[in-house]
Amino acid sequence: MKTISLKKVSAVAVASLGFGLLSVVPAQAAAGDITMTYNPTVTGSTATPAAGTAVVIPMTLATSSVTSDTTGATATLTGTLTTKPTNSALDTENAMTSSLTGNVFPTDEAVISVTASTASVGAKITATVNAAAATQSATVVGSFGFTPDTAGKYVVTFAVVDTDATGGGTTVSAITTTTVEIIVGGASLVQAASGLGTATGTQTTGSQTAVAVWLPAASDTTSRYSVTATGATIVGAYAGSDLEAAATANSYTSATGITKNNGVDYGTGFTYAGARTVTAVTLSSEASDSFIVQMTSAVAATATLTVKSINATTGVTTTLYTATVTYGATPELSFGLSTAFMTTPSTGGSSASSTTNAVARSAVKTLQTGISQVKVTLLKSDGTADDRAHAVTATVAGSGMVLVDTTANTPGTASRTSTNSSAASVRYVHINADGTAGTGTITVTVTHAVTGVTTTLGTFTVTTYGDATKIAVSTTNFTIGKSGGDSTGQAATTRNSTGEVTNAGALNDSTTTPAFIIKATDANGNVAALANNPTIVSSDLTVVSSGTCATDGGADATYSSSILGYGYYNCAFTTAATAKSGNRATLTIRTPDPADATLYLTTTLAVTVGGTIGTATETLSLDKLSYVNGEQLVVTRAATDSSGNPVADGTAAPAVTFNKAVGGTATIAAGFYVGGKSASATSAAKSTTFAPSTPGAFVALATSGNTAATALTATSSVIDANAGLTTQIDALNAKIVALNALIAKIMKKLGVK
Repeated sequence: MKTISLKKVSAVAVASLGFGLLSVVPAQAAAGDITMTYNPTVTGSTATPAAGTAVVIPMTLATSSVTSDTTGATATLTGTLTTKPTNSALDTENAMTSSLTGNVFPTDEAVISVTASTASVGAKITATVNAAAATQSATVVGSFGFTPDTAGKYVVTFAVVDTDATGGGTTVSAITTTTVEIIVGGASLVQAASGLGTATGTQTTGSQTAVAVWLPAASDTTSRYSVTATGATIVGAYAGSDLEAAATANSYTSATGITKNNGVDYGTGFTYAGARTVTAVTLSSEASDSFIVQMTSAVAATATLTVKSINATTGVTTTLYTATVTYGATPELSFGLSTAFMTTPSTGGSSASSTTNAVARSAVKTLQTGISQVKVTLLKSDGTADDRAHAVTATVAGSGMVLVDTTANTPGTASRTSTNSSAASVRYVHINADGTAGTGTITVTVTHAVTGVTTTLGTFTVTTYGDATKIAVSTTNFTIGKSGGDSTGQAATTRNSTGEVTNAGALNDSTTTPAFIIKATDANGNVAALANNPTIVSSDLTVVSSGTCATDGGADATYSSSILGYGYYNCAFTTAATAKSGNRATLTIRTPDPADATLYLTTTLAVTVGGTIGTATETLSLDKLSYVNGEQLVVTRAATDSSGNPVADGTAAPAVTFNKAVGGTATIAAGFYVGGKSASATSAAKSTTFAPSTPGAFVALATSGNTAATALTATSSVIDANAGLTTQIDALNAKIVALNALIAKIMKKLGVK
């Protein structure tokens, strides 16, 4: 059996005070074509690791008994941070790194290559064996490392895996595992309003702060430490058991080694006697010494806890660590930070926001039907939750009822006013219908549990509607259907930019634009939901064979006709195969009357039929005979079918180009006809094409979509502004000459010389 052996792995904690060494000696492990040995022992430790300073663990490698059948075999050492202090923010999976820094392995020796990598499963260093190479003595090939972010105990776990590249042996996972413990000295807040895990934080007046103090390497039973506080009063001190986690003040309970300076309390501080020898880097669990200090302040102040080492011979003290805590006023209920947001009645209550609050809320008037809910979040002035028993009250003016509780999405049974005084920072105001149709204004207030002061957090408006009493056509987009049969518009529940812009038109199968929109209202004019979508009845089935309507779901704020998700109905109609240009039909849109099921609520819309483009006549025109350079340009395309009627709505209109460079967009894109016309923007704000900048005639050009592909032109010109000015100057000069002649004539008659 051929062997590659890890002869030595050493660790050094790099800190401001020096280096600590951890060495390794070999020991036999599991068998295979590669045998890995790994049995570290501590030989010395003089470093004092500190938060924010890198800890580096060098790796030393050696080989022996290398022959040809081990060629290509690898040995991998993986290092992972497996334990960290409670307040550390390090990611244990990704904190470790590996490096080839310090690699001096000769390439002609047994190990031909060394690589380093870092992954979520730990940092790695891999060595690859060279055939027929001499035994390699222990040499540094790289290092592992991490940077501690707070004082306390860290544990790095190392595992070795080897692989036989020739396949002749077995792959052995975790041949051996060894842990290296690093003790980082320092002062760290474990109880405060902020700053946990650091030496600087905040706390409210009257509340306690706890600071864990980890003593540095080389501290022992002869070491003594002075602990005092300024700006705050120490109220407790507790020694930790060996390697105690120091998660909270309650973690430590022992008074061993603690002596009050005045013998009565901690007003003048205390002295701590070292409990054991501290080793910065170790493989055992006998390396730490720590204690916790509790302090508080009744007034706003900046407090500093100071830990000093005491020279056993001279008694001179030297500052070792400090921790600073800023005490401020106790945060109070903040009406400015607290929020109240409205959302849907039975879903999404916990995620209510200013966005959901902006959406109008309405529901049928039926008693106790949920209309909406308001999430009330009570916060203190420091932004933290205020879970005291403040009273949240909701009252209604107009239509509606309310219920205040701590449960989201459950409307419950509401009344005209409701109050909840639970010890919770979040309450819900459920708003239900009261059986009447109309508008309701809900006022939400908070009454402070201690001061009794009442403040309004918000007012909210909702509507309830009764049974529909009227339907009407609110918007008409297309009224000219296609001869020979086709669907005009789309009865879409969801309108969106793709259907309204990319697939725009009346005849595009993917459009979401309706031919027309029906609006349903109650007796008060409020938008109302219908029990069923309206139906369409054609006066002549040989012209319009069918039609359909769908509720607009209000899904798109830009294109939806309804923001409520009901009350508006997108409709389309389909012409019959027998429909001819010029045919007419009246569409009756109807829905059962909620007041009398034997009757209908109805409205009508007149539609016609237009021909196709194949035999149509198209024209192109400009809105002016002449333009000032750069003036807005409106281009109109018109199309009439062979019967002289406008072509069907949605029929394609050609793109338009120009023989001279125009301002803005060089080409007016193809469009579609509605009512026989398709014009570029008539609004200057929306126009994209403007007259040329150079004077003289210019021509708009297009090609008709008819069978003959007729060339379409429209001619206009740009006025030469300078030529006009020259003409005016010439006219003025002529008038001056005439005036001079007249003056000379008058002077002659008067005998003036």
